[in-house]
Amino acid sequence: MANSPSPVFLAEKRSWSYWFADGLPQLLIGVSAILFGFYFISMMTSASTGLVVLSFVAFGAYLLIQIRAPQILEWLKARITYPRTGYAASPYFATKKSVYCDANLNLTTVQDPNAPAIAEIKRVRRARNLRLSRTYILMALASLGLWFVHAPWICTLTGIVMGIILWMGTRADKSVSLLVILGFPVVGFSVGALQLAPHARVGSFILGVGLLFLLDGLLSLALYLRRNPVASVPVK
Repeated sequence: MANSPSPVFLAEKRSWSYWFADGLPQLLIGVSAILFGFYFISMMTSASTGLVVLSFVAFGAYLLIQIRAPQILEWLKARITYPRTGYAASPYFATKKSVYCDANLNLTTVQDPNAPAIAEIKRVRRARNLRLSRTYILMALASLGLWFVHAPWICTLTGIVMGIILWMGTRADKSVSLLVILGFPVVGFSVGALQLAPHARVGSFILGVGLLFLLDGLLSLALYLRRNPVASVPVK
């Protein structure tokens, strides 16, 4: 019989699932993509001074989200998630330092009873990071068709290919919903139907993906709030 996963590993897996359950990470990804897509389209076209200023504001907001994403999510979760279903430590990728992934791990000895669990977690994290890195690289390569192939059908094909890549790269963690994955071809078809220039295609595709994540996040948050109302405080 195969050894069962360690309690520490199971705790980390629950932390990963809990992090995405409320839809807040998806919302932040969606807003970030929409801001960057708007900036990309605005900076690649002849625009008025006011639009250029707005594009730089959008890019600044995008950078702020990228830099402060863990803090923003913790702030939101402290007001929305934790009062309903309690606090859980953030997954290792959402924090600057993890108790199981810091420099002290290199000092773990064979006699340490936690060594097998720590080694297991490190293996899983390395495999996950490698899988996600490959996913992002393949998606970036697939998106090149939007720029270099002028035929409208390339947009739909790119959406299909990117959706398949994203599904294969995230199905083990279930961190991306089918709504987003199946929405990629829809975004691709919509962008192709607009008959846009290459730079506008890329920006519009990013905007569309942002809207997908935003919709997914809103639906997940609505379901989460419905299933987990704030407990009422009894009146003394």
